[in-house]
Amino acid sequence: MKDIYNDATYLSHNPTWHEEDAPFKAERILSLLRHHPVPYQTVAEVGCGSGEILVQLARHMPPATQFVGYDISLDALAIAQPKATPQLRFEHLDLTQATLPAPFDLLLVIDVLEHLTDYFAFLRGIVGKARYTLFHIPLDMSVWSLLREQMLLESKARVGHIHNFTEDFILSVLAEYGFKVVAKRYTEPVYKNKTRKEHVLHWLREGLYAVHPKFCTKTLGGYSLLVLTENQDYPAA
Repeated sequence: MKDIYNDATYLSHNPTWHEEDAPFKAERILSLLRHHPVPYQTVAEVGCGSGEILVQLARHMPPATQFVGYDISLDALAIAQPKATPQLRFEHLDLTQATLPAPFDLLLVIDVLEHLTDYFAFLRGIVGKARYTLFHIPLDMSVWSLLREQMLLESKARVGHIHNFTEDFILSVLAEYGFKVVAKRYTEPVYKNKTRKEHVLHWLREGLYAVHPKFCTKTLGGYSLLVLTENQDYPAA
């Protein structure tokens, strides 16, 4: 299988590495943590991409908080590395294979699982790396996406989504791999330039979401799931 994250394929489709979405995601992360406080003296992000989420978080968290971003993509790290500060560093590292001197307080896994060939092995590899893990997971599998399957194919080709999740399915997987849910919430779709059709769909989503959020995510789709977990020991195989 091609390594699209290191052969410039992904970079050619996504030259900013989604840097422009970072303020929105960071704000949602901070909001969740305000309502469900956990220790975060040390914060790591696996699959940090452009590094901009950590940059945004560092602006709003205490100066004593130490941040590190890990990625296996040198293309991504070329964007992230210039943003390093005494409080924030970036490393080319597969965290699942690393031995740490101590677990982090908080590990961020933001829009990563859907890209991984074997996300089960990934979850097994990170469960012991932090006390808490915060996931952001697109809920790409919906009635709307199944009726318009080309959407899933385009997502695979353009942004590398090779897995498509529903809420209950991915939560069951997290539980099996030792991630106990502390809090969760949906994050709404963000459009860069709405087409007329997307405007109509946006209005439909807003109306249905106000009545029944979960039903909306399963039918019209477009939402992601932000999940804060407390990490348990993964059971021996």
